[in-house]
Amino acid sequence: MEPTTGDSTLSTVTERGHTTVDRAAQSAHEAIDRLAAKAGPAVERLRASTSSAGEKLRAKAGELGELEEQWVENTRGYIRENPLTALAIGVLAGVLLSKLSSSR
Repeated sequence: MEPTTGDSTLSTVTERGHTTVDRAAQSAHEAIDRLAAKAGPAVERLRASTSSAGEKLRAKAGELGELEEQWVENTRGYIRENPLTALAIGVLAGVLLSKLSSSR
């Protein structure tokens, strides 16, 4: 049995449909490839900058820890050398805090 005109038309439409879908898929793949090529370096730059920021934060935290230790040691030394003055400062600070908190 020979194909009819309707079968031939259906075959042509089907082929054109496949061709259109194939072209659309190819265009989508190309667009995704271009996007990935641009996004890759941007992601790497972002990763590098966050890594650098993390390193800086760790360094600053270490510096602050050292500063805190130094401040505590200096305060301890002052209290050992001047116990009565330190006691007076503590009492005055307590009185001031008490006045401030009771007025509110």
